[in-house]
Amino acid sequence: MSGAGVPKNRGRWIWWVVLAAVLVVVAAIVVSRLSSGTSTAVTYTTGTVARIPLTATVSGSGSVAVAGVTEVQPGITGTVENLSVKLGDTVTPGQMLFTIVNDDLGTAVTRARASYQQSKQQVEQAEVSLLQARNTLNNLQHPSSIGTAPAPVADAKAVKVASEQVDVASMGVTTAKLNRTAAAASLNQAEDTAAKRTVTAPVGGLITVLSAQNGQSLSGGGSSGTSAAGSNSSGTGAVEISDLATLRARVQVNEVDMVNVKLGQRASVSFDALPDDDASGTVSAIAPTGTNTQGVITYDVDVTLDKIDARLRPNMSCTVDITVQTKADVLVVPTSAVRTDSSTGKKFVLVVNNQQASQVDVTTGLVVGTDTEILTGLTAGQTIVTTPAATATTTGTNGGGGNRGGFGGGGVGAILGGGR
Repeated sequence: MSGAGVPKNRGRWIWWVVLAAVLVVVAAIVVSRLSSGTSTAVTYTTGTVARIPLTATVSGSGSVAVAGVTEVQPGITGTVENLSVKLGDTVTPGQMLFTIVNDDLGTAVTRARASYQQSKQQVEQAEVSLLQARNTLNNLQHPSSIGTAPAPVADAKAVKVASEQVDVASMGVTTAKLNRTAAAASLNQAEDTAAKRTVTAPVGGLITVLSAQNGQSLSGGGSSGTSAAGSNSSGTGAVEISDLATLRARVQVNEVDMVNVKLGQRASVSFDALPDDDASGTVSAIAPTGTNTQGVITYDVDVTLDKIDARLRPNMSCTVDITVQTKADVLVVPTSAVRTDSSTGKKFVLVVNNQQASQVDVTTGLVVGTDTEILTGLTAGQTIVTTPAATATTTGTNGGGGNRGGFGGGGVGAILGGGR
């Protein structure tokens, strides 16, 4: 019985093997047919090599500054009265700002004037004394005759004394005139100091600082003067007048970009408060030293405006774009099209010709944002790949879809794979 059962089990095993093989074949056919309707389409974004102008700019942000700020500091003691201006007023040269009460200055003028008058009289008296001394000497040296009698002989000793008196009188005149000059200078100084009690605007402009108030006591010291160019406010004067004709854009430029910024370069300026004002100007000043702000080094750059909007005010925010280099006619490609070969380190661009992309070595020049200058390797009008490949899955009906819309499919992919 055992011998008869062996062939029966072996037959069943063979049947199951055959059935499994058939199922595998059927599954393969189904998968094959299903997959034959799916294809991978590799697409690329292309562009054209163009010949255009290329301009490089350096940007900076900051605020409006004033080149001409005049500090008004009377320089005398006293009490402020008759304040006639307020912060934000526009004044003209010579306009009265306020007065200072100081009676001592008036008294000093009175005394100086009396001293000057006295010195004038002393000069007159000295001149009279000199004239008398000269007459005496002259009479001794040239005595007149009386009737027919001969003129007496001059006494030599008397002549000598008279001559010395002339010298003394002459020195008296010189001394008196020197005293008169000194007295006149003292009077002028006293009058000038007293005149400071009426404080006027030395220049015209906008009052941007006003620390003087009626009843305020001034301690003196200081004098009116124009502050350093570009200063917004020093805050040391009783009044500060800003000349709005000297408004300029002052921006901070990063140290990396400063190597390209030079005096005389043209710039465009925009103001946050005046979005409709497209201003322009010229780089007129560059700070010799930078400022460290949390590890970032920037330099102040002043741009003098070609035309000043009447609405512009100090400290308004602004942004400046400085033109540091311009090329009128250059070959340009999108910066994204320029790649670097990892094996050679050379830069290249993928050039498309007859739906095939080939790698072309290039030499680049000026880079401005999304544009890069091409010095060698390309010509105007060539079609180039501007971005890496984008792969999409599509479904077909006849098994014929593969690499649709691509430029050689795997060939381009191989080039891109060797890129940056």
